[in-house]
Amino acid sequence: MRKLQLILGILLLLQTDCIIAQTKRYFCEIKGTEKLNSKMRIIFDFGQNSSYSIFHNLNKKMQFVDEEGNPIEFNSMVDAMNYMSARGWNFLHAYSSYRLDSPAIEHWILYKDANSIEEARQGILTKEDFRSK
Repeated sequence: MRKLQLILGILLLLQTDCIIAQTKRYFCEIKGTEKLNSKMRIIFDFGQNSSYSIFHNLNKKMQFVDEEGNPIEFNSMVDAMNYMSARGWNFLHAYSSYRLDSPAIEHWILYKDANSIEEARQGILTKEDFRSK
């Protein structure tokens, strides 16, 4: 009887290991630059669009909105990070980049372990997502 319990215990552990191994690590980059007012212009890059081409003319389809479709504005990079942290994203790395003709851009790299990008983005709604609901 103990051998059967041991074998069943090992099989259960192996099955649990397989379930855990199915998750992937997804990454997001928060890019932010200061605007003339106290708020920041922030883009969340999940690797689906070239965000540099839209940075200066922030694509409204990619703007984060609440459940009613109202735009979410962020006061700072920390404000944006708190928003993402509340949705399970973890901070990995930060750096700045500079161009002579524009303000500095802050880059914060985040990650989240999930089974799919849809699961990783759960709780995050863009204007485009809201319109397609």
